[in-house]
Amino acid sequence: MARPALIESLRRQAALDAAAIRESARAEAERHREALAAALEQERAHLEATAAAEARRLVDEGAAEANRRARELHAAAALALGNRLFRLAQAELPRLRGEATAELFDALARELPPRRWQRVRVNPADATSAARHFPGADIVRDPALSGGMELECEDGRIAISNTLETRLANVWPDVLPGLLAALSKDRCDRGPAA
Repeated sequence: MARPALIESLRRQAALDAAAIRESARAEAERHREALAAALEQERAHLEATAAAEARRLVDEGAAEANRRARELHAAAALALGNRLFRLAQAELPRLRGEATAELFDALARELPPRRWQRVRVNPADATSAARHFPGADIVRDPALSGGMELECEDGRIAISNTLETRLANVWPDVLPGLLAALSKDRCDRGPAA
């Protein structure tokens, strides 16, 4: 084979080899692009799932916080309402005495253990009954008491409060839930505009 033919043959072969290398490089680049596109799609799907999960978590946390806050507000409102109802009940105690103050005082005095009471605090209207039930005791008149008595003996080491105020305070934890339930039911029956 002559030299020019050999050179031409080598050029053709080099051109074919170069074309084959370019084609191989293009195919390899295309495989890389497809692999990167697949990885990108996978990453996008992962980020979407992560974002959705985070959004759900934030919504759940927000709802939980809102529920917690609503419970706090409800509890604070119930406490405020309970305190207001207690004050209203206390304000009604003088009317509870009614006209039968002596009978009420006698009934409350009969509940007491027998002692030599030294000091008895009563409503001024009950001073006569107190002197009759507790002879020899120092009778202290206190208009702040609606009815009943507070007593001391043994130099103050034994003290008993059998007043209407104390009795109300003692039963209040048992009474309040029923009052709140009744008020809530009444509000529900009348509707939210009531």
